[in-house]
Amino acid sequence: MQKFAIDLHVHTSRSDGTAEPYYMVKYARKLGLDGIAITDHDTAISEDDIENIQEKLGISIIIPGVESSSLQGHLIILGVYEAPEKHLHVRDVIKFARKRNGLIVIPHPFDFLRSGVGHIAVHLKADAIEVYNGGTLFEIFNSMAYNLALKLNLPMVAGSDAHDPLELGSAFTIIYSENNDLNSILDAIRHGNTFPVYNKKNIVEKIILKMSRKIKKLTR
Repeated sequence: MQKFAIDLHVHTSRSDGTAEPYYMVKYARKLGLDGIAITDHDTAISEDDIENIQEKLGISIIIPGVESSSLQGHLIILGVYEAPEKHLHVRDVIKFARKRNGLIVIPHPFDFLRSGVGHIAVHLKADAIEVYNGGTLFEIFNSMAYNLALKLNLPMVAGSDAHDPLELGSAFTIIYSENNDLNSILDAIRHGNTFPVYNKKNIVEKIILKMSRKIKKLTR
């Protein structure tokens, strides 16, 4: 069994991030991460794009995915190269994922500032819960997510929710897998071979990073 450190919640300039996927992967490698999941809002990265990045940077684990904006809140689908339509009912987003063998993660379920699905999370047929979100301003939201995963006996994962390279790695997931290919990594998550890691920042640090990101976007 091998151990991989992967940030499972990352945004790029393909949606509302500041950097192209290539630079997010490159910076993640600089931090010592083995890979990232690219989960842009309602936009999926293509297989060709991933192959091009890997050709330039060498072997990196890049998980395709999407953070879908359902009517009830956000869901992450990992392992897919296409995105569902925006503003579908959450049950239709789940159907979309299941038809494509995607892995469903409920991100920041109780963080209303980040469009969490809230208390309906307990009724959703998800594969994992994001128990640590690196961008959440109030730690109570992470605590509630952790308790939800315990209650539902679902695998725990973590992600930075980075929209800028400097936000990467604030939270990530240790995944114990036989191999570093996509199917092996996703199967490992489904089976709960995960350990969420959280490099906690205080609220002031998070606000500074957020303001810095907004300035970058305005001056691009």
